[in-house]
Amino acid sequence: MEIYIIGASFAGISCALHARKLYPNATITIIEKNTMVGFLPGGLLLYLQNKFEKLSDAVFVTEKQLEAQSINVKLSEVLLDCHPEKHEITTNKGNYHYDKLILASGSEQKSMNIGLEDDDEWDPSFKNYDLSNKILDQIQNAESIAIIGAGQAGIEAASTFVDLKKTVHLIEAMDYPLFKYFDPDFLVPFLSTLKQQPNLHFYLNTTVTEVAKDKQYEILLDGQTVVSDYVITTVNVHPQLAAFTKKFQLHSDNTIQVNDYLETSAKDVFAVGDLIHSPFQIRDESVYLPQINHATRSGVIAAENLLKQEVKFTGGLRTIGTKAFGWYLASTGLIEEEAFVYKNEIAAKSFTQQFSLTDKTTIYCKVVYEKSSERLLGMQLLSKAGCLEKINTAALAIENNMTLDELMQNDHFFQAEFTNVMEPLNRINLESEDRHAF
Repeated sequence: MEIYIIGASFAGISCALHARKLYPNATITIIEKNTMVGFLPGGLLLYLQNKFEKLSDAVFVTEKQLEAQSINVKLSEVLLDCHPEKHEITTNKGNYHYDKLILASGSEQKSMNIGLEDDDEWDPSFKNYDLSNKILDQIQNAESIAIIGAGQAGIEAASTFVDLKKTVHLIEAMDYPLFKYFDPDFLVPFLSTLKQQPNLHFYLNTTVTEVAKDKQYEILLDGQTVVSDYVITTVNVHPQLAAFTKKFQLHSDNTIQVNDYLETSAKDVFAVGDLIHSPFQIRDESVYLPQINHATRSGVIAAENLLKQEVKFTGGLRTIGTKAFGWYLASTGLIEEEAFVYKNEIAAKSFTQQFSLTDKTTIYCKVVYEKSSERLLGMQLLSKAGCLEKINTAALAIENNMTLDELMQNDHFFQAEFTNVMEPLNRINLESEDRHAF
């Protein structure tokens, strides 16, 4: 069996590795347009934070590791066309016949129609190694940087650049940052910290109309102009699609339509990761989830279904965790601001507790649940202590339709240095607002 995978993304790599385990006699080939595989989307920021000695070290897998698994890797090769009726693909280097084809080319972040689209010296994003390496010197030499978009990627970038003593202009069209993952009332302690950052300038409810370049970049906003040494965009995440993808059935946002088993409208062609819509488990609808954990799982499930379609892809909960400006932030599932998209009435509870019996750092907690059944629908966490792992337990509870009463009896380990007497999920239904052990 000839398996071709387009894109050495998280989705493509996870599909290739799992397919190798499932089909030991298959020939597996990954075609990647960039010059290296496995670069971390936040690799540039991690390198600037001295987490890696070299920018090229910021990877989750190497070409050598893939080849050790008998997975062929073709770098700097671009898919030009696909012929599903003949089971053939055309690249800039040749034609190939496939038995199974997996499209995993990932997404890009590009703000269109702002005036710099034809500027060869400007690249708006840093998702892959080639782009990151191209803009590295400009980022390092810049005294001021404008960031368009205050989602997770924008906030992480702003935090890194502020730590590097750069002046940061953070521009967001919505009322507050991280609006997809957190309620505004919950973020008050975090937002208070942002306001205290002397080198961070926020522009909320603001739209970029144009970016012009002279000696510096001039960002035209609603009624004002921001000047900076460089500009990056972290908005408008969308699939990297070529013209030939019109041969497949697409959604209105140009994501590729797939069935429950991730096969496209063309037989033996699968699509995964940031190219597709996925079920959002508590909203009874499919949504666009351009997240690494989603991409990895979809790649695995596509591999499972290459020969026999038996394992449905269940989607995700939009679970995230990050650290920015000294705060750990995590979220999963529904937030209260999204009450209008849920079919039944919801309710919410907020409370705090200290991280452990020996660490009095506050953990801020908020949960969203179905009012009638008290089934958990979402959770948000905020602390200056490392609380991120707790969000995975909450995601698992949501996936298993657990109620607040059931969570009260959920088993957790206890160790005074690392835990409180009860975990946040245990405490939801105890009506306690205090910061003590219970």
